[in-house]
Amino acid sequence: MALALTIVVCGVLALEVIPAIADDEKLEGKPVPTEDVPALVAAALSCPALTPPKVAAQVMAATAFGSDGANTGLAGMNDATWSKWRPSSGAARTDRQASVLAMAHRTCEIVGQLRAAKVDGDLWAAAVATDKAGLDAVLKAKGIPKSAEAYVDKVTAYANWYADQPVFSVKATTAEVAASPEQPMEAPDELVPSINAAGRICPTLTPARIAAQLRAVSGFNASLRSSTGRAGIAQFTDDMWERYQPGAKASRWDPKDAILAMGTAMCDMSQQFAGLSGADPYTLALGAYQWGADVIRQADGLPRANVPQLADQVSRYVPQYEKDTRLTAAKPKPPVSSAPASKPASTPPTSTPTTAAPTTTAATPPKPTGVAFDPNARYQIRNAWAGAVVELPGKELNNPDGTRVQLYNNLLQDDQYWRFQKAPADGYVLIINAFSKQALAVENASKDNYAKLVVTTKKESDKNQQWKLIDGGDGKVQIENHNSGKLMELLGDDLGPPQADGTWNEYWVEQWDRVSTVNKDQYWLLVK
Repeated sequence: MALALTIVVCGVLALEVIPAIADDEKLEGKPVPTEDVPALVAAALSCPALTPPKVAAQVMAATAFGSDGANTGLAGMNDATWSKWRPSSGAARTDRQASVLAMAHRTCEIVGQLRAAKVDGDLWAAAVATDKAGLDAVLKAKGIPKSAEAYVDKVTAYANWYADQPVFSVKATTAEVAASPEQPMEAPDELVPSINAAGRICPTLTPARIAAQLRAVSGFNASLRSSTGRAGIAQFTDDMWERYQPGAKASRWDPKDAILAMGTAMCDMSQQFAGLSGADPYTLALGAYQWGADVIRQADGLPRANVPQLADQVSRYVPQYEKDTRLTAAKPKPPVSSAPASKPASTPPTSTPTTAAPTTTAATPPKPTGVAFDPNARYQIRNAWAGAVVELPGKELNNPDGTRVQLYNNLLQDDQYWRFQKAPADGYVLIINAFSKQALAVENASKDNYAKLVVTTKKESDKNQQWKLIDGGDGKVQIENHNSGKLMELLGDDLGPPQADGTWNEYWVEQWDRVSTVNKDQYWLLVK
């Protein structure tokens, strides 16, 4: 076997000399680097034709897990192929996870084309054949062309070998939690306030759970950077940090920022996974933190792979931190209004409120009820849950187009006031900042959940700048974007304050689908 491996490696890296291989033969490949296992498992969920061993085999055949030195990513894609299949416009080919995912998406797309063309046999093997012979040749042959048989045999033999490796064995999704032989690791004193604050953001969390997760992901090392791009004490990926970053000034290298953001992320994902596969939402949230939320949804739970699960590690560490008297587990309390004492609590615009706040909302947006507004008046937009108002960053600065709006305590600054102007579309308004004269919009005109709200130069015909004011009862309104159909809200479902000082200061505002039960953070007060 060692000799055969030597020949194959030489073939991959040099002359492509490929010996004849039987269908059930196993060809030893390079061990999968630990940091690449999640990427392979996640990529294999792209379509039923793939499995983690098959994905590993394709990577081994393409670049021997990057040891070919070609700097083309794990999948070995050329410029044109990468440009077509990269998972996002900003993805780098040297990003190991992105490279594997691009390869998986390409393979799945080809499998679909082959199925539509009524190609017989193993469609994964036929898709692999296109790497050597091209798609047209495979379609013409209605299977694997002679010119690609040796290559397909090699990749198949790699897949057979990887299927036997412990890392890809199918086991229970979680392991028995045994007593840890590791030495206790105390949470550093300087981190305790942030850990306590993060542990109070929602009832699912406790400071002990936050401390246990920090120990599991980084060992409380604020300078840690992984080979897969995770960084800081909470080991945020770039994408996850973009989603949960608690404001423009926050850094994932700052332990205080990162710990609080981790708390928000865990609360949000626990809420998302409530009811999925009947599993514990917190356990699934830990899985999403490790594997990515999409992987958890595609796998309908934790991926079945024989790798250390973050959920197991955290469960093992929690009992230690529950004994730490510095970590207090007080539950979050509803926020109080941040309005100045000298200012009336609320002066909503004229509307027809009901006598009480609703207990449910319709699955589809209700018809607008004609919420009245004074076009000559200035209003603060105050979140009904947080009590903070929407404003521009800084103190009355000339912020450029694309600046994200944020929440802040009510300081009565001009840039904390907004004017409402009738839009060309019936039933919609433009929301104009009283200081900058810029219009409220969704970043990049996105229709996705989590997209942040920004200000930009006013353009009355732009649907992305048009908003519907919907009477929510009790003087509250919901604010719906015309372009996306989503509501202006705060991240998560009525989470506790995301900042250590108990405020929402500098916290971004975003959009989300209308939920089927009342989320107070999807309601706003328009205050003169």
